[in-house]
Amino acid sequence: MIRRLLFLLTAIVLGLPCAAQTPSSVVVSDTSIGGGRDGGTFFYVEEVDGQPTGDNALRASLRASAGRGMDMRLQPYSRLVPAGQRRLKLVARTAFAAPIQSIFKGSGAPSAEGVVEVDLQPGVNYRVTGVLDAFRRELWVEEDVSGKLVGTKIVDLTDTQARAADMAGAAFTCCNLHYDGDWISDANWATLPFVPAGARIAIKDYGRHRAQVLIEGRPMRIGHDYGREQESREQFVAKLLVKDDPRLKLATYPAEMQQAIRLGRVALGMNREQVLMSLGYPRTDRTRTLDAPRWYYWTQQEDEFVLLWGPDQTVQRVETLDIVKPLVMFPVE
Repeated sequence: MIRRLLFLLTAIVLGLPCAAQTPSSVVVSDTSIGGGRDGGTFFYVEEVDGQPTGDNALRASLRASAGRGMDMRLQPYSRLVPAGQRRLKLVARTAFAAPIQSIFKGSGAPSAEGVVEVDLQPGVNYRVTGVLDAFRRELWVEEDVSGKLVGTKIVDLTDTQARAADMAGAAFTCCNLHYDGDWISDANWATLPFVPAGARIAIKDYGRHRAQVLIEGRPMRIGHDYGREQESREQFVAKLLVKDDPRLKLATYPAEMQQAIRLGRVALGMNREQVLMSLGYPRTDRTRTLDAPRWYYWTQQEDEFVLLWGPDQTVQRVETLDIVKPLVMFPVE
């Protein structure tokens, strides 16, 4: 009885359907990011086995934002889904609180959707999440605690294929490159969105401390904020452009390492090649050589995290604040 009451209270807070969870059902949560005047990006379940779910985090957030002008207030939403083999229709969408914003901003906002086959295990909670930006339109289901991918990713390749046609003969990005607007810094702040390793890239021109490039057809800038005294702009940019597609190498890594790299995270046991592909090159003003026993990285909020290499030349430990670890680390079972 106490357990049932606790679940019902949780349901009220999180937006779960007010029905008791049974051993044959699991919790699947929607997720969202953003909020405020810039709107929110939502990843949610629209159908289960062909049947509409009715409600989701997007609708809950729009209700909570009604009458608040342009202030989008994100609301969590979860539902009970029968355990076992299920077909889930997932949707990724950006939405705004005010109708006028939807008219002027919503029409050009990226979106993605698709159906994924999943095997939901009793006793495990799940969440829908993804990436929705100018370079990646992906969404998937993962275990809530471990972050383990369930089923396959839904990837919208339409724009990527069109841009690839404009990038014939270009090189590949060596690694995940985090960006702020059109700027890719040598700091490569770990919590910013990123261009994935293997994107097509071509140099168009050089400026002071930076290069003008096209990445999958999009104009961007790459350059130094910190390491100007340790390497030239040409040396820095040359590290980021590789002849061979790193995704071929990525496919040879263990499944957990592949998933960590696709999420831009570091995992204990990664070797240097895998860390570089996932986090990019460390700043040369703090990590003078790749043989150094400690590699220094930062989040967008300027929180430092340090990778310590073990005798076997894999990541032995990550030193940082406890609140930073979930943002940059991938749990390995």
